[in-house]
Amino acid sequence: MKKFRFSIGMLYIILAIVTACFILMSSMRNEKFILASLELDLADKFSWGLVNQSHYPSEDEIQQINQPLKFGSKNLFKIVGNRGHFIWLKAEFTLPEALKDMDLGLFVTYLHFADRVWINGYYAGGYGKFPPVESTPLYLSHSYFFPKDTINQTGTNTILIQVYSHGKGEISGKAFVSEQYWVKRTESITSFWNTYIYTFFIGGMFSAMLLYFFLFILYKRKPEYFWFSLLNLCSIIFCSTLFAPIMPFYETLNIPFYIFYRTNLCFTGIINFVLWVAFARNFIALPKKKLLDVVRVVILTVQIIILMSTRNYDELMDVSVIELVLTCFHITLVIYYVIKGYTIQKFKKRAITITICLTPFALSILADIIVRGILGITTIPFFSFFGWQFNIISYLFILSHNHAEALAANEYLNENLKAEVLKQTENLHIANERLLDRIHRSNIDLQMASVVQQRLFQAPHKNYIGWDIAVSYEPLSEVSGDFFDFYGLGNRLDGLSLFDVSGHGVAASLVTMLSKSIVYNAFQKNRFYDVPISKCLLDVNHDLIVAKGAIDNYMTGLMMRFGDFNDSDSDTCRIDYSSAGHPHPILYSAKLDECFEIKGESDGEQCGAIGMYNVEVKFRDSSFTMDKDDVLVCFTDGLTEAADLKHEIFGKERIMEILREHHTKNAHKIVDELAYAVRFFVAEADRKDDITIIVMKREDSKDFLEALDSD
Repeated sequence: MKKFRFSIGMLYIILAIVTACFILMSSMRNEKFILASLELDLADKFSWGLVNQSHYPSEDEIQQINQPLKFGSKNLFKIVGNRGHFIWLKAEFTLPEALKDMDLGLFVTYLHFADRVWINGYYAGGYGKFPPVESTPLYLSHSYFFPKDTINQTGTNTILIQVYSHGKGEISGKAFVSEQYWVKRTESITSFWNTYIYTFFIGGMFSAMLLYFFLFILYKRKPEYFWFSLLNLCSIIFCSTLFAPIMPFYETLNIPFYIFYRTNLCFTGIINFVLWVAFARNFIALPKKKLLDVVRVVILTVQIIILMSTRNYDELMDVSVIELVLTCFHITLVIYYVIKGYTIQKFKKRAITITICLTPFALSILADIIVRGILGITTIPFFSFFGWQFNIISYLFILSHNHAEALAANEYLNENLKAEVLKQTENLHIANERLLDRIHRSNIDLQMASVVQQRLFQAPHKNYIGWDIAVSYEPLSEVSGDFFDFYGLGNRLDGLSLFDVSGHGVAASLVTMLSKSIVYNAFQKNRFYDVPISKCLLDVNHDLIVAKGAIDNYMTGLMMRFGDFNDSDSDTCRIDYSSAGHPHPILYSAKLDECFEIKGESDGEQCGAIGMYNVEVKFRDSSFTMDKDDVLVCFTDGLTEAADLKHEIFGKERIMEILREHHTKNAHKIVDELAYAVRFFVAEADRKDDITIIVMKREDSKDFLEALDSD
């Protein structure tokens, strides 16, 4: 940033020196030629009169043109006002010896609005047009040529100038008679500095307009490029007022002056400030405010309506004050956006940049107000025009600075890309080897954990009286969040638990290892007491919360307690059951040849899962009986929620359908049918959860005893 400020500071110093040289040269007199040529100064010899004649006045009327006239800003305006009015000017002189017997000329620096000149009654020419089709040479210098046969070589010569004063009428600067060559040369030099010079800068604005427009087309994320391009286009039209008289179309198109002035100067002047607002906001990147945008549009609309409702130059002059007051809103808005940028840290740098670029332009406008408005000096170029060129060059410098930084970065990358790629490739190779080593070790650890977990969670190795039991245990990864356990003494089955820990992978598997012993202890503690099975789940909930601390995992599950077999022929077995948010088991009844879910009594209350801190839980107690050949299926939600590629879930109906079809088979074949069915259903879709299936089929308890007796 410091380097940028230093660079743009040096740029401004150079531009200021160049501008000062231009302005000084525009007002400097060439002493070499002054010595060679005689200037007969007439600036203090003019008088004025309001002769009501549109043609050359009579001798008596000429004598009435005798009011002294002081050259200076708006001197004619102060006499006749800003409405269109004719006024006659007169200057008398006698020839010095050095100017006798040669063609002469009259030079006037600035004369507004339109004029006609006579020397001793001979018409010498004029500038601009009188009503009804008005036009003015604007800032062109005036030169008129007097052939020597129209000049009194001895005696008095009378110059009469008929001026149509409209608006801020004035005659100012220098007025002298000299030889034609010197008059023509002075007129060319003065017109160059006051008019022709601006055409050079138009080329710069046109180039800036195209450059920033093409940049916007190529990179639309920079809307300030678009607004700056429009700003330059509008400024070209606005500044064309300064040199329009030298363009061929100005006279040939015969456009009424007030229409030209209203369009090129007034309308584009208003639009310029509107574009400034849009450019400032987009350059600083401030967010839009709808209310401000609406107010801007309303004020702009009012300005355009007022401007376009004017019918002539007088009405245009009347509304100029109103238009200037309304334009102050746009100027204030630009200042507001700049100050707003300073108050927001991320926009501060852009606010500083636009301030640096705008300062010369603002100072040049202030200089014009002081020099032209207060001091009344109208014979030097406009400072604001040079200030605007400062602004354009500043933004071109900023653009060049940004692109230079980008090119430097690209060159650095090009020069160091190969070494950087090799270095990064080597680092990546080392990191990859380390990662592969860690993955290998992690896989070994996971495999060991899987082996340990599968040994802990497996189907019972022995048969229980009255039961044929089979288990399918398929973790999603090496380790699982599902776990189950069977509880019994000898050949008697006392209980079953099945739980599903939230989450997957290592974290969930560690919680299963912790939870298995907690569940086991809770069941064993209450197995010999006549307490509800839900009490075991409440104990598990309490103990797990204490044991796992801040670990977020929770779990769902179910627990069953098996009673004794009846001695009667029915050989039924009572089962007490409670669930903690777990999928309901499915029972196939051989007697009814039906499948149904074990949901318990409808009036019981159940809420909550296990292991959730500061959450009140209640578990429902229920019981049911199983007869010979009945089949009970317990499972985790990984079975019912398994989905295919169409996102259709496996569901409970398919489980019931498989039970009805294969209930005559033993438990191992039934669990194989279920496991195969879900794998076939999921097919190529990704599994989302662990799947655990427990199938328990009732057998005749007496057959088991007979088998023991026969062993």
